Amino acid sequence: MGFCSSCLIPIPEKDKVAIQIIQNEYLKNNDPWFLGYSGGKDSSAMLKLTIIALSQLEDRHKKVKVVYCDTGVENPIITQYVYATFDKLRDECEENNLPFNFEIAEPKLEDRFFVKVIGRGYPTPTNIFRWCTDKLRIDPVKQIIDNNPKAVVLLGIRNGESEQRDRTMKKHSTSSDHYFNQSGSSSKKIFSPIVHHNIKDVWAALKFNSFPESIDSQKLGELYKDAGSECPVYRELPGKSCGSSRFGCWTCTVVRKDKSISKMIENGYSELEELHSFRNWISVFRDNKNYRCETRRNGQIGLGPITLEGRKIILDRLLETERKSKMNLISDIEIRRIKELWNKDLNDPKYQEKQLTTSAKNEYAN
Repeated sequence: MGFCSSCLIPIPEKDKVAIQIIQNEYLKNNDPWFLGYSGGKDSSAMLKLTIIALSQLEDRHKKVKVVYCDTGVENPIITQYVYATFDKLRDECEENNLPFNFEIAEPKLEDRFFVKVIGRGYPTPTNIFRWCTDKLRIDPVKQIIDNNPKAVVLLGIRNGESEQRDRTMKKHSTSSDHYFNQSGSSSKKIFSPIVHHNIKDVWAALKFNSFPESIDSQKLGELYKDAGSECPVYRELPGKSCGSSRFGCWTCTVVRKDKSISKMIENGYSELEELHSFRNWISVFRDNKNYRCETRRNGQIGLGPITLEGRKIILDRLLETERKSKMNLISDIEIRRIKELWNKDLNDPKYQEKQLTTSAKNEYAN
């Protein structure tokens, strides 16, 4: 569903109920709160209502840490929007003496997308081999949150998104209407006071609550247009995919066609054209058997990692995309690590690489 301001009818009652629930839970104890933020509509509404709730309290005894994960391959338009929003929110919360901290999580160097693909030869993610979400998006946030055993994780999850989603939420429900068990953890709870908001309620919460001003419903609506869901920011409930999301990675090859970026290009974001071209190219290149090892890293016969020759082709194509797009797509530290991994494979007698000439080996080593 697209953003249509003229279609919205303010539903303040649902927001009032959510705000009251947030206030009641906040005042109960000193358990630390973490709010998972993706930049999308649901997490933005969740954050806006939480800020409003705490602004109405005199007792602001504990901080709320808002966490966004920059995977390194986020849609750059969305990343720019999130970073700008965080900067404005920091200032606005400080001016109003509100207990919010804003933190950017990042994957470990070894887990970054291009280190995995170009350094170690991972094929880009598919529905069968979807290695990306946990390594790039979930684990970095977990490292921040999981150090706090009593953490309460605020997420903008809602009923009515799909029948499968509703069944999963019911399976993980608790005796409290707004709390859910976290998948894979018995100690942490997911708290979602907007669980009964529908999509119109979410947009109404963003549009008709003027505070905080830093969360701009008009800008968010322009980014969404005909967008779908947003990627998860924490291991909440199983079955949540972000393959077709606008608020996800520009390198995503889980879906056959990335309709979201195509739509953004149609809507005027021409700077994404080179990135979209690279994504389409690598989604085909990863399956080229001429650039895949015949043995897997565990020694089994079968389609293995991308060969060193193939990885160098990908790096060259990425650097060309970076030059043409005038965007920073890979860091120097990632390139250094990639070349270290190339050298490691060259010197590993167990690694079944195609025969390389001496000149080629020297080229990969440089």
